[in-house]
Amino acid sequence: MKRFASLTLIFALLMTFALCFAACGGGSGTPGAEDTNAADGGGDTAATAVTDTEITLEVPESLDYEGADFTVLACDEDVPYTYFEFVEEQDGDIMNDAVYERNRLAEEYLNVKIGVKNVKGIDTYQPVSAVVQAGDSDYDMVSPHLLKSISELVATGYVLDLGKVGHLNFTAPWWNSSFTDSLSIKGRLFFASGDMIVPNVRVIVFNKLLLEAAGLGGIYDDVSGGKWTLDRLGEYTKDAIADTDGDGVIGENDRHAFADLANTGLVTSAINGCGEMFVRSDGDSYILTLDSPKMVSITEKLYNYLYRDGDTKITNNHFMNGNVYFGCQVLLKLQGLRASDVDFGIIPFPMYDESQGEYYSTVWNTLVCIPVCAKDADMSGAVMETLAYYSASTLMPAYYDALLDSKFARDTNSLHMLDIIFDGLVYDMGLYFDNFMGYYSSVGTLLKNKDTNLASHFAANEPKYRAHYDEIFDSVK
Repeated sequence: MKRFASLTLIFALLMTFALCFAACGGGSGTPGAEDTNAADGGGDTAATAVTDTEITLEVPESLDYEGADFTVLACDEDVPYTYFEFVEEQDGDIMNDAVYERNRLAEEYLNVKIGVKNVKGIDTYQPVSAVVQAGDSDYDMVSPHLLKSISELVATGYVLDLGKVGHLNFTAPWWNSSFTDSLSIKGRLFFASGDMIVPNVRVIVFNKLLLEAAGLGGIYDDVSGGKWTLDRLGEYTKDAIADTDGDGVIGENDRHAFADLANTGLVTSAINGCGEMFVRSDGDSYILTLDSPKMVSITEKLYNYLYRDGDTKITNNHFMNGNVYFGCQVLLKLQGLRASDVDFGIIPFPMYDESQGEYYSTVWNTLVCIPVCAKDADMSGAVMETLAYYSASTLMPAYYDALLDSKFARDTNSLHMLDIIFDGLVYDMGLYFDNFMGYYSSVGTLLKNKDTNLASHFAANEPKYRAHYDEIFDSVK
């Protein structure tokens, strides 16, 4: 998995934000200058923050779009910053002000006026379809919900192949290049992701005091030493459940191993963390992995370690009460834990085994694309590239700072954990192209119902799954 190289920019900018950087000392997960994909600037370019390797924006500053409107259609998600944002003014909030500054810099660089039209709800397909059918050019970029409209936009031919759009350079560090392989269809790429949208990654949170009391205080060492595996998670949880209130039954007030088991996103992230994808793009076709030997093995291990004796009614609220070893949360909601007295830390999802050698973290936020109704595709490409470029020096440092303002900022290991997490971002086609079909969530649903029979489930539902992906791949000529 290609390293998240724009972190070199983030680290350079954050030196003034937190003294704990001095204690971090880099570590094995810290991207170095050798990981940076530097573009050969040349000509009329703008430079990023100074790093060991100068990185430049290749969109010519001489481009002048004469104040043209650039309109983004975005879903109105309930978690801010998981889709493309526009703010009217600065208000002192670090993330709000970073978005404002990012947009302002891009507007000035290209002489455009950026605006956002938010849809009510999460469906961006219908408004795009209406504009395309009318022959209008209302939208220059689309920021859809991660689970809705993406497959529809491809299947109907309503989005452009980004590989044919001018000014986009997906080897630049402000793009997370892992999506170029995992989301490609027949060699074509319709959606992109990078610093423009902060990566809302699902992570594991753990109760430090509970683990230390159980003699399990070395979890950071396990992660850093490449020993944080699915079986190691099993060792941590095997004796966790206990009747601590002495009433003879395991209830909400007792100790539990893992919270949020009812959330199918937990299982999805665990599967991706083990290096498996629900759908793999394979040349001109695709591979469904639901009945693969590795998927079966992961499912059985998750059942034995988390679900066999687990309680799906135990939520992250119970974790906040201090009775649960582990929980699961997306990074943008971590600050909600500040209301708790629990001293917690964060870690990535475990690897399948030590031979995997790298931690993978599922990204749970929007992608961006250019609709066929865009008035000037190359202008859209130029604005997207410029927005992503400026996000590396505005939005991403603010995101890091906001995360470090949460409780785990007390922990000198936090930066190293964030580095490892951001270093292994993955995009699963089975998640993004699901469109609420239920394929990606099938394993989580089975486990919630105490069922591990993937073969039976896949046999019963394979025609529906294949029809869905056949339609998507057949539509790409």
